[in-house]
Amino acid sequence: MTSGSYDSTIIATVTRKFREDESVLAIFEAYQIVGSKHQNQLLVIVSSNYTSALFAFSISRFPPESISDLTVVAVYPIDDSFWINPESGGHGSISSHQFTIFSHEEPTVYYYQAAPEAIVSRDNFISKLKNLISTYKSSSSQAASVSFPLEFTWLDYYKRADMLLIDRSIAEGSQAPKSRDSKFKEELDRRRHEYIVYEPYKIYTATWNVNGQTSVDIELPEWLSTTEDPPDIYAVGFQEIEWTPEKIIMNETKIDRTWVDKVMIGLHKGAEYEEVASVRLVGMMLTVAVKKTLRDRVSDCLTAAVGTGTLKWGNKGGVGVSFQLNEALLCFVNTHLAAHTQEVERRNEDHDEIIRRMSFQKTFRGRSIDEHHHIFWIGDLNYRLNGNVSQEEVNLKDRDYNQLYPHDQLYIEKLRKRIFQDYNEGKILFGPTYKYNPGTDDWDSSEKSRCPAWCDRVLWKGLRMELLRYDSVMQLRKSDHKPVYAVFKVDVETKDDHKFKRVHEEVLKTVDKYENDNQPQITVEQTDLDFGLIRFNEKYSRELLVANNCHLPVQFNFSAKDDRNSNVCEEFIHISKTSGDLLTGDSDSIRIDILIDSKAASKMLKKLKDAKAGVKIPLDILVLHVKNGRDIFITIFGEYKSSCFGVPLDTLMKLNKPIFEYDINELIALDKEEKLVDLTNNSERKVPQEFWRLIDYLYKDGMDGQQLFMNRAYGRHENIVEIRDWLDSWSPAPFPGTPKTAAEALLLLLESLPEPLVTISERECIVNADNYERCRELIQAKLKPVNRIVFLYICMFLGDLQRKNPAIRLNNLATTFGRIMIRSQITPGRTPTGNDVYAYTESERDQRRRFLMTFLTNNNSVRELARAEMNGIGK
Repeated sequence: MTSGSYDSTIIATVTRKFREDESVLAIFEAYQIVGSKHQNQLLVIVSSNYTSALFAFSISRFPPESISDLTVVAVYPIDDSFWINPESGGHGSISSHQFTIFSHEEPTVYYYQAAPEAIVSRDNFISKLKNLISTYKSSSSQAASVSFPLEFTWLDYYKRADMLLIDRSIAEGSQAPKSRDSKFKEELDRRRHEYIVYEPYKIYTATWNVNGQTSVDIELPEWLSTTEDPPDIYAVGFQEIEWTPEKIIMNETKIDRTWVDKVMIGLHKGAEYEEVASVRLVGMMLTVAVKKTLRDRVSDCLTAAVGTGTLKWGNKGGVGVSFQLNEALLCFVNTHLAAHTQEVERRNEDHDEIIRRMSFQKTFRGRSIDEHHHIFWIGDLNYRLNGNVSQEEVNLKDRDYNQLYPHDQLYIEKLRKRIFQDYNEGKILFGPTYKYNPGTDDWDSSEKSRCPAWCDRVLWKGLRMELLRYDSVMQLRKSDHKPVYAVFKVDVETKDDHKFKRVHEEVLKTVDKYENDNQPQITVEQTDLDFGLIRFNEKYSRELLVANNCHLPVQFNFSAKDDRNSNVCEEFIHISKTSGDLLTGDSDSIRIDILIDSKAASKMLKKLKDAKAGVKIPLDILVLHVKNGRDIFITIFGEYKSSCFGVPLDTLMKLNKPIFEYDINELIALDKEEKLVDLTNNSERKVPQEFWRLIDYLYKDGMDGQQLFMNRAYGRHENIVEIRDWLDSWSPAPFPGTPKTAAEALLLLLESLPEPLVTISERECIVNADNYERCRELIQAKLKPVNRIVFLYICMFLGDLQRKNPAIRLNNLATTFGRIMIRSQITPGRTPTGNDVYAYTESERDQRRRFLMTFLTNNNSVRELARAEMNGIGK
């Protein structure tokens, strides 16, 4: 195959991989090193509309003959986050054919194929990418000005399908779902490239070993104000300021304000600057200043110091300043390493120790030097020139310093990857900065006659950093060192607020979807269960279908609504199944029952009174809890039909028609009336109609009945519903039951009263029992007139019943009615079981029995008292 046909085959195959509106601009052969193997790849530049992207394809056969031979490995949008370092192997590196693609802050390393027949040359490929980066920036600015953002949605077509699936590790139970905060941070970081832009900042770094000199008679503009435009940030480091034995022993950290003042005066006059931080350790000091207009963009500023000298004193070591600028962390380190030509290893060890120990601490765990986006390392590093390099050789005018690089210890140690790994240094175009006779530009003429060296250096580490100038200043002669400075252009990560707002909103939706897709969920057929019309002592049921339609197993249970109430629901509601497990696809039917019994009737009336609208009221809200998922709230609705059961005695006495004919609003209004019930008129009705009708029937047809009031499970007879309707309608029809069911209905009516017929304390029960006169005085003092009359009326009936039917023991009647009619205030500290106000102890039941027996055994006195009460004498 000829070269031309070879190229055309690849181009044709690659082109078919893309759609009609997508153009292939360049194809480049490269490879990656995966483990010990080389993996050949094709890098393809493609454009669509106004945007471009770089595709990386793995190749199953070369040259590819069909599109199935090509698999998309990665897609890099050529946007603000895209950047290429064409020679990232570094000077003198064995990997000089290496280049790095940066996208969304993630680096990917590729290698050039050494192929003479390449479809596109390396230089042309790199040039085309750089041109597209520039074109995007230009187009992006123009698009932003007319609110026409450049879109990369066409790349969605090439996303790998397995990235769109539900997280299977969560589904399989091998990994718990991430917390909402954790997932939100992860998604926001993943889409960081969408809202991060890069703002250029000019940063001026400077270092000078002042050899113990004071700041008197020293002016610094010649060193610090060398640029045409004012820099945005300054970092100025000194070594050997006031370097006395006393300062070393005391590990002096007090800032020398005279030097700081000299620095601030010496900064560029084209802007106003503000000191951000200064830090000192003996002779080392570092001051960082920024333009005042930028000060509010600087935050989280911290300092650190590390001593590495003898006994870890601060005669050698480093100081540092760290802060956040916009979205990036910047670090400035000023160091003074071990001296003397032969002490290379000690310098290396100082370097290692500073990196290991320097920590900028705000909390328990500080951030290290390497945990910054942009790092500047300045100072007197003290690396010298090896070999017999004479002062005369170094001092030649206009010499090429490249010839001296092989002798530079810093260069040698860095090449060995012993120190400053991944740090960069600009090409040195200035003479050695050490050692001079102070006050002159002459080399050391002392007895030691030290060999000149580049002791004073500036190195940097990070992305999007460009060295603009690296130089020394010969005019400052007070020290045996010459000051050095380096100026950088740094593109700093900055959050675009408009883009961030959009991404933030979208991430919130993504997190919501993640939570929905990766948490157990249960579905219910309906969250409102309407029971329709509900009546006293009738049972109603509804079915609640729960199903698991998600990909995870589900555990559910009905839970209490708050810590104050441990009950899952109201006592008149019963749930057939309060917990369960459902596998994917399973469902379960849960039956909800409602039965308004004598203990719940008054509660229902209270709910009707508290309801704001209509008669269909929420009876309860059930909380269906899903483990590790969201709760479901199910509201129970119903329309309760009022009955005489559960209505207060006062209200029953005020009825002038059957309760069946009252709507709820009329009944509520009647209950609120404050008029007293007149029991002294000539009306035969001295007790509520409902009580009178039941007892009247028993007087006429039930005095011979067997086992009356002896059944503890009263209220369950099917005739009770008919008796309810007979009472509620004041029906003229014959009683629809038997003496036994009439007795049960009377007990239910008493038990359903919202307030007890007789309310006395435990002590009063004990003290007054067995003494009729004291008992009589007690009920006359404690009970309302209606309560007194009903109580005496029932006592007369029970006495008459026992005399007529001796088989019914008076003691049993006293036990049954005493428990229901006499309810004392609850003793402090004692809570009845659930809502059962009748859950008394044996002793308490006995006290009530004895109290009632006092009245039942004094029938004549009770009859006389009742007659007096009805005629108004006992008021």
